[in-house]
Amino acid sequence: MVGNAQDETAAPASGVNRKGWGKWMSDGYTILERCPGGEDWHKALELWTDLERTYGFKSSPKALSKEGRPDAVSTWTKYGRRTDKAPALKVPVDEFATQWWAWWAALAPLWRATNAQGRLQPGDDAQGADGPWEGLVHPGANGILIVLLTLAWWREEEGEESETWSSAVQDVKWVLGGLLINAR
Repeated sequence: MVGNAQDETAAPASGVNRKGWGKWMSDGYTILERCPGGEDWHKALELWTDLERTYGFKSSPKALSKEGRPDAVSTWTKYGRRTDKAPALKVPVDEFATQWWAWWAALAPLWRATNAQGRLQPGDDAQGADGPWEGLVHPGANGILIVLLTLAWWREEEGEESETWSSAVQDVKWVLGGLLINAR
């Protein structure tokens, strides 16, 4: 289960307004808040909840692209989107991280640059946060929630925060800021 370890960094994100949440939002947040991430993780959760509020907590029938998506997502949805147990990753954590970055890059707008390893370049507030984000605008249970869940599963499997995971969280946080700017 995500967040089983007693860890001070697993405290819920501050400033999160739960008013108006539906079951999918509440269930998703329950999983995510147990992830022992640091300040960037909690800020990402706060931005995500603000974004979903801006969308009116609607759940779009559209979903993020499945192309290159880690198999654990299909396993999780197949077995009823359980909130009490993360799905087995079925691959070593470093392979999961590689799959995650490839999927994340495929979801990204074409204007996002990648480095030699195929990872997205870290976001810069002065550089495109207010650009077009069409491929990531999928409110609800099949949108950014899935990205955040995969990060939580990755973090749980690692056991401790790695530089690769932290970079992914920082980039997702930056993207959430861009999505929020565009949604308002």
